[in-house]
Amino acid sequence: MAVALGLLATRTAVAQLIQGQSMDNAAWAGVATQVVDILVSTSTRQESGFRQLDQKFDALGQRIDLVGQQVRDIPGREFEEYMAAGRRYVRDLPDVWRSDRDRRELIRDARHEFVHAFGIAEHMKSPERQALADVAIAGCWLWVPSLPDVKKTIGAARQILEKEMLYGTTLPTKSYADVLFLCQRYGEQPATAGKPIPPATPGRAPTDGARLAVRVTYGHPVVCAGVEVRVEELPPVADDPPRAARPSTPNPDPPLLGRFSRSPQASPLFPRNPQPRAGFPGNRQRFTGFPLNPQAPARNPYPPRAPVPPPPRKRVRVHVRNNRAEWVAVSVTAAAVIVQLPGAGNSLPAENRVKPRRAKTFDLTRPRAALNPPAPAFSRIRSAVPGLPAIGFVLP
Repeated sequence: MAVALGLLATRTAVAQLIQGQSMDNAAWAGVATQVVDILVSTSTRQESGFRQLDQKFDALGQRIDLVGQQVRDIPGREFEEYMAAGRRYVRDLPDVWRSDRDRRELIRDARHEFVHAFGIAEHMKSPERQALADVAIAGCWLWVPSLPDVKKTIGAARQILEKEMLYGTTLPTKSYADVLFLCQRYGEQPATAGKPIPPATPGRAPTDGARLAVRVTYGHPVVCAGVEVRVEELPPVADDPPRAARPSTPNPDPPLLGRFSRSPQASPLFPRNPQPRAGFPGNRQRFTGFPLNPQAPARNPYPPRAPVPPPPRKRVRVHVRNNRAEWVAVSVTAAAVIVQLPGAGNSLPAENRVKPRRAKTFDLTRPRAALNPPAPAFSRIRSAVPGLPAIGFVLP
């Protein structure tokens, strides 16, 4: 529904409405018909990938607790019923014999049903259902048309999903991206708002250290959850040069790669000078051969290799504008700039802080990524999403 209403903003009449221009009923008739089609044809069943994955793992437990599950599904069925009732009112709007007063009453009744559905979703603590009901209410206001009410309602839907993305127990990334697209089209969010990155594995962070992440381009600002970031690439910095290797000790008599050894040392197992035979004088000094090179010390056949210096570490200059009503802290990983928010029982780091409604610049050095990162274990796939509220701005 959010994507369909967002695409509707490309129509000339909606664009004129967004720009503050006035229009007559004839110009708005085609747009109003499309609004009705969107509100009527959109299904209300939307579940995140994380919840679907969790249901697959817990299939056996759901079968055992079938009765309890049916009881818990009662509020969900009531939500569906109120949404269906609102759509039923909307289906009566296009009838040609209705007066303007009849249509205003019908859209008011439909909006009331969607408001009831929102109340049930709020009682269920279901952010995605709340956002869906808000988007339907925004569609009603768009039919009126009342652009200030549209912006207010879709902004409320975005804030609900944004709070769940940062502080909740699930990651409704797909629903948040759809509502954010709608907010951009109607001017509730700036055009520089970044598109959320879906996590590679449901229920895990899209990047290390952050629950919500967007991609950045060097030199271009990007906004996410009230924080604006612009990243510039700086010349890399090299580490300290490695210390010189210790000189190798020359081998006075290196062994030759052959069958026999020329070492004058006698073998303890087979003595070089056994007892002489009877009748012959003992050979007390045996000639062992000439030295290989008496003037020059013997060369080590295995010289030490010169140490390879590590590659220089990349540096970035980060311009941060904090539009939130709370402090934030800035850090960097090998893949992203991390903007951490204060959470329940969570204190911010002491360094690289930015005050509310202020801007600050930091020069940060990116750490090197691990050459062989450990593979995630199967037991970690079902682990909860990261607890720290943080936004990741993924670097190129």
